[in-house]
Amino acid sequence: MQLYKLSDKQKIIAIVVLAGIACASMLLVQLPQTAKGAHMWTAESIPVAQPAKPMMHAKAEMPSSPVIQTPQLAASKMIPTTADLKSWQMGDVKAATPKIPLSEKISNYAIVQLEQHPAQLPLMGQQIQLPMLNGQSVVANVESTTKNPNGDYSWSGHLEGYGTDYPVVMTYGEHSIFATITTPEGSYTMESTDGLGWLYKNPAEVELSNPGAKDFLDVTEAR
Repeated sequence: MQLYKLSDKQKIIAIVVLAGIACASMLLVQLPQTAKGAHMWTAESIPVAQPAKPMMHAKAEMPSSPVIQTPQLAASKMIPTTADLKSWQMGDVKAATPKIPLSEKISNYAIVQLEQHPAQLPLMGQQIQLPMLNGQSVVANVESTTKNPNGDYSWSGHLEGYGTDYPVVMTYGEHSIFATITTPEGSYTMESTDGLGWLYKNPAEVELSNPGAKDFLDVTEAR
């Protein structure tokens, strides 16, 4: 095997070539690392989840929705849902038959029970509840009261919610109580004796009259 001795010029060229190869090798090694750098995290660059800030003031900062009061709602608050007093109550199945005779022309009626001498009589400005037939109930405004010479006590007023269209009158006597109630469905009468009586719808005028019969009194002229 024959060995050749390199000249100084050849040595310099060889060193330069080797240096170039070394640099190229280093670039080839660092290039993949640089490409992967977007996916590699250092200890300083690892993201740490920050604790969520409490939203204690979120509710206070949100504007509250304004409350819109409709005319129907405002009007309903002006009408009392309960009356100051109750007039009578509907008789139960064990209630006795009232002593007052009931006309055969009356077809819609019910037995009622009430206190003959209530502890508190209706006063002007109060409201009184009046149970009606078929489970209905109305409220009357007491607008005036009267103490009669014979001791009877009366109050008069109108049905709540209808102005002065439907009058109501109720009288308390020593042994009897009498009331007339006008409603949009017709007029009613309540009459009782010693705390037991009838509530009935008044028959129409045509039912109370006999066709062709005189419904007036003859007045004889005085001579």
